[in-house]
Amino acid sequence: MSARPSARDAGESLVELLVTVAILGTSVVAILGAVATAVGASTLDRRQVQAQAVLRTWGENVAAVDDAGYGDCRSASGVAATTPAPSPLPAGFTASVSGVAWWDPATGAFAAACTPGADPGVRRVTLRLDADSRLYPGFTESLDVVVRKPCAAC
Repeated sequence: MSARPSARDAGESLVELLVTVAILGTSVVAILGAVATAVGASTLDRRQVQAQAVLRTWGENVAAVDDAGYGDCRSASGVAATTPAPSPLPAGFTASVSGVAWWDPATGAFAAACTPGADPGVRRVTLRLDADSRLYPGFTESLDVVVRKPCAAC
């Protein structure tokens, strides 16, 4: 004669255990994915803040050098030669002067050309910092610095 199992001896079925394991596994994968996304976003934000700080420092240096000795019709390569990017640059960054434009009082806008000897005394220098995308997502930050010729009579 076989003994009848009592209500206390009843356990979970195999199907219930498999469903529980599947739910827990999905939850763990979702949590790990969220953590990985947060880490990646934090790293990108840190690198962008680094790039902005480097650009601000470089922009202040450009303004200081031009205050000391404004060069007539200075080209992008001339600006880069007189005020190179702060060094050392953080790893993975490349700095460049991407453009120089001069104020044209006749049009009320910046123009790409400057006639030597007729520099109006106001120029816009565009500084650019590129981050490579080997380890992290790449991006480009730029900063426009408007510099005016110091007034000798002021």
